[in-house]
Amino acid sequence: MRRSMMLGKVTVVALVAWASLASAELRPLGEEELQGVSGQAGLSMSASLNFAANPGQTRCPGGCGTRLAIKPAKSASFIVLDNIRGTFSFEGLSFDIVTIDSGYGGDGAAFNAPAMRLGLTDANFANARFTLAGSNSAASGGAGFKQTDLLTYQTNGDVRLHGNLYIFAAP
Repeated sequence: MRRSMMLGKVTVVALVAWASLASAELRPLGEEELQGVSGQAGLSMSASLNFAANPGQTRCPGGCGTRLAIKPAKSASFIVLDNIRGTFSFEGLSFDIVTIDSGYGGDGAAFNAPAMRLGLTDANFANARFTLAGSNSAASGGAGFKQTDLLTYQTNGDVRLHGNLYIFAAP
């Protein structure tokens, strides 16, 4: 009982301190103040994800891995990455909004619009496997479930990735 009271007091103190920081004043900075600020735009993060087979899902030999279903706009079907297994890790995934207004063999000037850029500086798959498919359902199995497997990728070892992925808004 005494320990939980102490934990409660520490939690209250931490919340009060956080609240006082959260209410800090936001104000515009003058040119001189801005010159003293350095930093980098965007967001950067790192992670290591391990996708293991679930033996309880019996439609895959040895159990199924993770399933990711995407439903395109105005479509009744799903694009599916199914039976995802292995380890995916990345160090320094960056997220940024950039304006494409040059390059790409002249197409950049014609595009002249913002795009979302995901950058991979050091990413890898280890012992990875996934199946690209089309499906009538986001969830696998069940009555009326239909899936057409298009391709299956598997590697026993490491695959290293780096570069940028650009995502453009549809007109």
